[in-house]
Amino acid sequence: MDINNIKMVGVDKDTPLELREKVSFKDIGEALIKLKELGLEEVVILSTCHRSEIYFYSQKISTDEVKDFFINYFGLKEDFIKYLRQIYGLDAVEHIFRVACGLESMVVGEDQILSQVKEAIDTAQTFNSSGKIFFKLFRDAVTLGKKARTDTGIKDLALSISYIAVKFVQEVFKDIKGKKAFVIGLGEMGQNAMKNLLDKGADVFVTNRTFSKAIELKEQIPQINIVPYEEKYLHIATSDIVISATNAPHYTVNYDKFKKIYDGRKICMVDIALPRDIDPRIGQIEGVSLYTIDDLKKTAEENKKERLSLIPVIEKMVKEEVNKFEKWYKTLEIEPYIKEVSRYANEVCNTEFQRIINKLTDVSEKDKENIKIALKRVANKMANKMIAYLKENAY
Repeated sequence: MDINNIKMVGVDKDTPLELREKVSFKDIGEALIKLKELGLEEVVILSTCHRSEIYFYSQKISTDEVKDFFINYFGLKEDFIKYLRQIYGLDAVEHIFRVACGLESMVVGEDQILSQVKEAIDTAQTFNSSGKIFFKLFRDAVTLGKKARTDTGIKDLALSISYIAVKFVQEVFKDIKGKKAFVIGLGEMGQNAMKNLLDKGADVFVTNRTFSKAIELKEQIPQINIVPYEEKYLHIATSDIVISATNAPHYTVNYDKFKKIYDGRKICMVDIALPRDIDPRIGQIEGVSLYTIDDLKKTAEENKKERLSLIPVIEKMVKEEVNKFEKWYKTLEIEPYIKEVSRYANEVCNTEFQRIINKLTDVSEKDKENIKIALKRVANKMANKMIAYLKENAY
C-alpha cells in the first residue's frame, strides 16, 4: 500500500479572491457523489471561504484526473488553472495537519478551521465517501488541532478588538457570570462585544441612539435587555461593566454626568470607539478601570507576535504526528498477517483446550474455565510477540 495514494487537489488562501469565489462548493454532497463515480476509494472535500480542497485516496486515479474534474466542475479558464495545487503522500498528510492547527490560516491558530475540518469528515461519512484511512487521518488532524491550541495557549491570544475588550473585563472581575454589562452602540464591534459578554454569562443590557435597531436586535437575540438611549446614565449607575462603541463625534459618557451618578463601587469601562466615547478623565476616578482602543490594539499586536512565535512549536507537533500516521499506515500492509496470526493463535488455543479436556475426567466447570484462560493467555503472548515483530519490520 503506497502512502502516495493519499492525494489533494485544490486552492487555498494564497489564490486570488475572484478564483476562490468561483470554486466554492455549494453542494458538497453532490460533488462527493460525482467524485466517487470517478472510481475514488475515499474522498473528503474541505470548502471554506479561504480554501476549496479535494482530499482523495486512490490507487488508480491520478491528481491530474481530479484536477480535470475540478476544472470542468467549476468551468475554470486556462489562466486560473495555474493556482490549482496538487500534493500527495506525506506532504498531503502534513498539509491537513497544518490546516487543522491553523498554520495555513490568515490568522495563525484561528479556531474556526478546526470545526470546518471536522465538518468535512462528518459530511464525507454521511455520503459514504470516507473509509478507514481518511477517518483516521482527519480524526488525527482534529485531535492535533485541539491539542496544539490547548498546549501552546495560542487559543487564548485573542486578536479581535471586541473579544479582547471582554478579556480585559475578565481580568478585572475574574468571573463575569451574572455581572450587569451595559453596551452602548450596536455597530459591528458593539454587537460582537455583546455576544462575547453573553457567552461568558453576563446579564447584558444594550442601548442605541436609533432605538429601532435595538428592537430588531432583540428579535434576533432575545437574551439582551433594551434600554432607551436617554436613560443610559441610570443604567451606567447600576452596571459592573460598560462597553461603548458608537460613532458619535463627541463623548457619549460625560465626566460631570458620570460623577453625579457614580457611587464609588468597582466598575470596568471599555471604550472601543474612535473618536473616543468615554471622557478619559473618568479613568482617573478611584474604583474605575478604563481601557481604550489603544490598550486593546496594543494587546492585539502583542498577541499577534506571540502567535507567530508559536509557529515552530506547532510545526514540531505536526511533524511528530505525521511520523505517527506514517507508522500506522505501514501497519495496514501487514494487517492480513496480523489477523492470520491472531486467528491461528485462537485456533491452536481451542484445539489444545479440547485435547486436554478430552483426556481429563471429573474436571469442574471452574477448572475448565481456568485451563482455557491459561491457554489463551499463553497463545496471546506468543501472538503478540509475533505481531510486534511484524510491526517493527513494517516501519
